[in-house]
Amino acid sequence: MKGELTAEEIADSEHRVIARAQEDSFSVEYAALLSGKMLPSSSKILTLQPQLDENGVMRMSGRLGDAECLPLGARFPIILPRKSWVTKLIIKQYHEDGKHVLGTNQTLAAVSGTYWIISGREAIREWEKECAKCHRDKARPACPLMAPLPKMRLQKSLRAFSQTGVDYAGPFITVQGRGKARQKRYLCLFTCLTSRAVHLEMAYSLDTSAFLNAFYRMVNRRGLPQEVISDNGTNFVGAVKELKELFRNLDQDAVQRSLANRGVKWHYNPPYSPHFGGVFETMIKSAKRAIFAILGNGDVTDEELETAFTGAEALINSRPLTYQLTHPQDVIPLTPNHFLHGQIGGIFAPESVDTTDYHPRKRWRRIQELMRHFWKRWMKEWLPSLNPRRKWRTPSRDLCANDVVLVISPDTPRGQWPLGRIVKTYPGRDGHVRVVGVRIGQSVITRPANKICPLEWSTENCDTDL
Repeated sequence: MKGELTAEEIADSEHRVIARAQEDSFSVEYAALLSGKMLPSSSKILTLQPQLDENGVMRMSGRLGDAECLPLGARFPIILPRKSWVTKLIIKQYHEDGKHVLGTNQTLAAVSGTYWIISGREAIREWEKECAKCHRDKARPACPLMAPLPKMRLQKSLRAFSQTGVDYAGPFITVQGRGKARQKRYLCLFTCLTSRAVHLEMAYSLDTSAFLNAFYRMVNRRGLPQEVISDNGTNFVGAVKELKELFRNLDQDAVQRSLANRGVKWHYNPPYSPHFGGVFETMIKSAKRAIFAILGNGDVTDEELETAFTGAEALINSRPLTYQLTHPQDVIPLTPNHFLHGQIGGIFAPESVDTTDYHPRKRWRRIQELMRHFWKRWMKEWLPSLNPRRKWRTPSRDLCANDVVLVISPDTPRGQWPLGRIVKTYPGRDGHVRVVGVRIGQSVITRPANKICPLEWSTENCDTDL
């Protein structure tokens, strides 16, 4: 016969396939029903009281046979074995008809209207774990163990801002005068990675030249940093290129002779990884909170905004770093101002040096002793508090080369996240992988582990480079 299959032909084929699966899985019971014998007492489907219908399919004969309000499939459901491809395909059909969002109970209720699956709930859960779309929709980002602190934050330096973190915030809208358009201004925050002091500068735009101007203003007041870490912003990338070119055009012999003209070593965090720069991201939050508390909701000029930045800087640098004890004779807590000015800061802050002796050399030596004292307290009181891991404490399998992953894209829905394969890993000092290179199509991008959802683990040994 030619032409399309009719409904009767499809139903007949379905009955034959199911009957063959039942005969393979329940051979003893099927043979007993064909010969009219009783089922053995050890049969797993004895409680279902199976019977053969006119198509040779085993159906359950339960207590709802006379419930005419129910369809035939619900009164006499077809018995399906759990470990069978036929059962798995039927569950797959109901699961896909439910658009992959029905839970186990709803899928089981829909299947029970026609079929009775042995251990049906477990069989449905097995398929939900195998479903590629569900696996992709429910995949979770990798969560490696919290990394040890970088060496930049553990170096003992008697000068603040030797190791510096940079970040931007804003925009802040300022008025320029009557009849003039409002302008956007930005907060450029520099934070010392050891003393946690901050320096706030106002950037007039987001381009490289504006950042370089803010960077030079900070250097003129705080000194040239040895190392700088920042996000992978285009303004920072451009700034590093110009700084390198400026350093390259200098007289190399003069640079080697002069310690003040050392080149700045710049470090980048991976793209889309703000948690790598938590040390300055949290300062950005504190700075914005302090600035908005000072400004309120009124219109401000550039001068007023810069004044608010300096006020916020003073507030942040006077915050305590160590625990404040209640006993009046105990030492005062350390603040970032101790490392900047040798005192706690504020309007009524006492002098920390002997004001009766005005000899500059003796005063300078006294200040140096105070700074050594503060750094010694910093090592004993503040640094040990950073030792415990507050989160991400559970070790997990590291991402490896050839792992198939989803790359989280914040700008697109989850169903449109690109699929990729890891081609390169970047282990940290402790050996754990927190940054990977992922191939998507013809391009390779760098992403942190928390922006990667593993789908299929590679069976090969993990290589750090391919």
